[in-house]
Amino acid sequence: MTTTRDRAPAAGAPVRVPVGVVGASLLALAAVATAVGLVLAGGSYESALPGLPDPGPIVGWGTPFARLLTDLAAVATIGWLLAATFLDPSGKDGVVSRTGRQDLRRAAVAAGVWAVLALVQLLLTLADVLGIPLSEALTPSIVSTYANEIPTTRALLFMAVLAAVVCVGASLTATTGSASAWLLVAVAAATLPALAGHSSGLGDHALAITAGVTHVLAASVWVGGLVALAAHAARRDLPLERPVQRFSTIALVSIILLAASGAANAYTRLDNPGQLFTTGYGQVVLAKTALILGLAAIGWVMRSRVIGTLGRSSRWSVFGRIAGLELLIMAIAIGLGVALASSPLPRVETLLPSYGESLLGFPYPPAPTAANVGLGFALDPLFLTASLIAAALYVAGAVRLHRRGDAWPWLRTASWLAGIGVVIWCTNAGISVYAQVSVGLHMVQHMTLTMLAPIFLVLGAPATLALRALRPAHGNERGPREWLVWLLHSWITRLLTNPFYVFFVYVIGLYGLYFTPAFGWLMGSHVGHVAMQVHFIASGYLFYWVLIGIDPRPKPLAYWARLVLLLLALSVHGFFAVALMMGTQPLAVEWYGIVQPPWITDALRDTLDGGQIAWGLSEIPSVIVLVVIAVQWARSDDREAARTDRQADRDDDADLRAYNERLAALSRRDLRE
Repeated sequence: MTTTRDRAPAAGAPVRVPVGVVGASLLALAAVATAVGLVLAGGSYESALPGLPDPGPIVGWGTPFARLLTDLAAVATIGWLLAATFLDPSGKDGVVSRTGRQDLRRAAVAAGVWAVLALVQLLLTLADVLGIPLSEALTPSIVSTYANEIPTTRALLFMAVLAAVVCVGASLTATTGSASAWLLVAVAAATLPALAGHSSGLGDHALAITAGVTHVLAASVWVGGLVALAAHAARRDLPLERPVQRFSTIALVSIILLAASGAANAYTRLDNPGQLFTTGYGQVVLAKTALILGLAAIGWVMRSRVIGTLGRSSRWSVFGRIAGLELLIMAIAIGLGVALASSPLPRVETLLPSYGESLLGFPYPPAPTAANVGLGFALDPLFLTASLIAAALYVAGAVRLHRRGDAWPWLRTASWLAGIGVVIWCTNAGISVYAQVSVGLHMVQHMTLTMLAPIFLVLGAPATLALRALRPAHGNERGPREWLVWLLHSWITRLLTNPFYVFFVYVIGLYGLYFTPAFGWLMGSHVGHVAMQVHFIASGYLFYWVLIGIDPRPKPLAYWARLVLLLLALSVHGFFAVALMMGTQPLAVEWYGIVQPPWITDALRDTLDGGQIAWGLSEIPSVIVLVVIAVQWARSDDREAARTDRQADRDDDADLRAYNERLAALSRRDLRE
């Protein structure tokens, strides 16, 4: 008897290649591309000269290939989590489908492999940096001494820990909300090595870090999503149209980010455009760029033109061939990317006159004036790009409502754009440079970011605009609007808008930041500096959302409670400012004492000025918030009075008559007694 398994495929039927065979072939191709790229870019292993430390060929060649395997495991983890969260069908209330559950299990396995490979890469990198054989790097004394001290190995250590957390979390997850949380953790883990991969002496440090992180993020999401869809196409276990439509949007955004970050990466790694043609490194950059542009063209033309015109029976096979071609090109591009990351940069490191300027990555600014502090420009690509995108999305939402015939208050739009403008000024104007060398000017930036910009942003009501502008999704699946509704009603938002939590992060966090070594430590790291600015904006936004926010939140505070919270925050903030003004030691000498420019002659006086600024700049925002709360309270009373009047008109003032009858009954009882 002949079984289905024994039957030969029909003539002309497509022959299915096992997924494992395809994966092994792509891995081999990526490895070959890595080797070729290393040779061309100058990153291949060469024996050291006699007398110099030499880790040996195992470490020299093994380190980049370990990085390749680690990156591929990260991509697979992110891809399966992306599929389970956004691409697979989901059940009611965000419960994952059977297909989504299988993808979560695959993500857990990939994350476990990722964690192991990150540790392997850590050991190889440790041996490579120290110039010792792998056998010596494996000793407990070397690992315990240096693994957490070298930025690259420290990033790999944290990556391994986060990958292990994702492994456990994904295996226990049953909802798309939880899957999205693990997706964010996985993406954050994948970007960690990029945060430690550029020296400030090479110039454009902020641009290089931002571009590197963006490049890794976009590539991981794009390639990972395509891997997951290609695997489903091979199995034919997923409806095609909706996942491809969603992924096309994700891929388009990723392509734009890849193109912009790739150009920025090339700019920060080359001394001049001519090195694209005269150096092996530049030639590999050109080859990788051509591959990515080819991928963009294939994805755009084939998915939008070919698949859209084919019948259902042909779509799987056509998509499978397209995905196979894309994965083939992607494997080569990933290999070349690993080779570039493992090769020396053509750009020559610039030596600055002093150690403090070397830490900053730029020469000391001149003595501050109103013009160079307020009108200067120092590019921060992260905050500038994010701010412009936030402004564009808000304006697009307002325009959509206007075209639909719905009204949207122009004051809200003006408020949002004003808040965006304040954020851009704080992070890209001259104040952003002076805040790194002066405590007093840092306080100007801090107070503006945390007390002024969030007021305008909160009054812009972005969530309300998004809820009105976004279209509801069909069926049980969550679209952008459903994800926003879920977030606004989730336990996360309940925690973030809890008055005690808001008070802690907004006010009490000042003492934990400025009166501990945390401030100097964060200032000494670009990532820490960015994280601190994000904290300023986020904590201020949460605080003013609770006080004067128009957007919906789980448990709005009564107006009297808002006034109490505001006055309590003002008093605690005032004590902080007074403590700074009464200080006897300069603040964060471990940073500001090293990067002190010549025009700061008294570091303690600079700290005392910072306390005065913290005291004075809190007054204006507080008055604004007090006025807004008063106006909102008055309008709330007016609305309540109007509602009561309408109710009285409908029932002939039944409540008042019942109250009067109750008083009359009590009066009659008193007379009888």
